[in-house]
Amino acid sequence: MEHGLYLHSLKLCLKAQGLTYGELAKQLKMTESGVKKMLNAKDISLRRVLKICDVVNISLGELFSSAEALAVPTVYLSETQEESLLKDRRLLAVYWLTVIEKRTASEIRNMQGMNDVVLKSCFQKLVSLNLLTYRKGQYRSLYSRKFRWSDDSKLAKVLNKEWSELTLRRALKRGDAVHRLIAIKLSKPSYENLQSKLNDVFNEIIKTSEREELSLNSRDLLDVTALIAAVPKGVFMPE
Repeated sequence: MEHGLYLHSLKLCLKAQGLTYGELAKQLKMTESGVKKMLNAKDISLRRVLKICDVVNISLGELFSSAEALAVPTVYLSETQEESLLKDRRLLAVYWLTVIEKRTASEIRNMQGMNDVVLKSCFQKLVSLNLLTYRKGQYRSLYSRKFRWSDDSKLAKVLNKEWSELTLRRALKRGDAVHRLIAIKLSKPSYENLQSKLNDVFNEIIKTSEREELSLNSRDLLDVTALIAAVPKGVFMPE
């Protein structure tokens, strides 16, 4: 998450509580001008963010959730864009690695086993589809911040199904994966409570990810795919 996003969220919290920069400065044992400079800087230490969170009485997770809700727009792709990405999965891989994972061209080439000609062709195709832009000798995302595809889009539905199945297959094969299946009986309210708790687990993991992306070197972070599934059907019930 960009620093500006959660700084903006902090400012909204200060405003909502009627807390001035001067009052915050006293709590942080800083000058008012120092606080203003800090909250308008391009960078701020995690330690400072935690101290401000203590002052405004919110958790770091709540701050990230608030900033995420304000910042993540929904992107609607055209039918041509979606069909092109689904038809050519190599194209999709280059797009995903460039836009979502922020990989460099050399990293993508090595990860996908592509030569320079093929990779450049993919980049140019993505530019022609208005999925990437080419500036200052680099292929870049059209969006400076995080975004999400519409849940109703064909692309999101197809990839959600395919990648969920892929994640499950990998979990069944790998010794270092987490996998557990249970068959139980629950009342409808208890099942709905289960759904809510599983969502809470994922939301907490997302907050942890955001925090560690800010505080740790990217080399110390693992790429992790996680899947949670629960259906109100028994194993031997027909589809």
